[in-house]
Amino acid sequence: MMEGFGVNTYKWVNAEGKAVYVKYHWKPKLGVQTLDRHEATKLAGEDPDYLVRDLRNAIANGQDVEFELFVQLMQIEDELKQDFDPLDPTKTWSEDKFPLMPVGKMVLNKNPENFFVEVEQAAFCPSSIVPGIEFSADKLLQGRTFSYADTQRHRLGPNYLQIEVNRPIVEVNNSQRDGGMQMGKYSGPVNYEPASIAGGSPMESQIGTQSTFAVGGDAMSKKISKTNDFQQAGEKYLSLSKKDQKHLIDNLVADLMPIQKSIQQRVIVNLTKANPELSKSVAKGLKL
Repeated sequence: MMEGFGVNTYKWVNAEGKAVYVKYHWKPKLGVQTLDRHEATKLAGEDPDYLVRDLRNAIANGQDVEFELFVQLMQIEDELKQDFDPLDPTKTWSEDKFPLMPVGKMVLNKNPENFFVEVEQAAFCPSSIVPGIEFSADKLLQGRTFSYADTQRHRLGPNYLQIEVNRPIVEVNNSQRDGGMQMGKYSGPVNYEPASIAGGSPMESQIGTQSTFAVGGDAMSKKISKTNDFQQAGEKYLSLSKKDQKHLIDNLVADLMPIQKSIQQRVIVNLTKANPELSKSVAKGLKL
């Protein structure tokens, strides 16, 4: 009953090389349901595995554990028309301007039989993409494309993509041999490419049409110019139900209570920029 939201922006590219920006969203079929702070604190002490067991039992009992996949699309030429940076991972795209479009679903219908083999060895990397999907200039995504893969190589070995839980359903044929976690049973003298032996087989597959774009100007390290750091936070607060607003205020007060007064006051200043009503409620709870 949790949503999944990809903070990073990718690109979708069609057969003609035309690209658009895309963000991904997972929405639970059962809707979003949560525990409040007091319930969560109690369960953390009495039954910390409550949610994991709830999910496992639901799957074991044949209940629907289903998530629908939605995407938001933005034309690349519209990037600079926004009052914020669409590639900034701390920002969201308005669903009024960029509506959610359903494109698929995921159904969890089987629990792991061997937790280590099927879960602990799973290696998720933003760099593992398929033809038709490309990386945007999202700074965080650019860093993740290599750092996550490095982490998995360190954790599982250089051939981590050959482990069953990580390998694609279709058969992969290449000349990759040896090294840690090697799963293939390769023979023969060829472990390089291109090779004249065996007619050069296996050969590289086509990667599909890629998008192109012109780059110009001076390269430099620079802060994001279109920050607009408070408008979206205020709009999010107003979109919540009265009950959820109350929970948010309660959570903020509880987290800020042990912090020194000067930091509390700085937080109140920032909350005021987002929504004066929210800041007043938090200040009242902190007795400022």
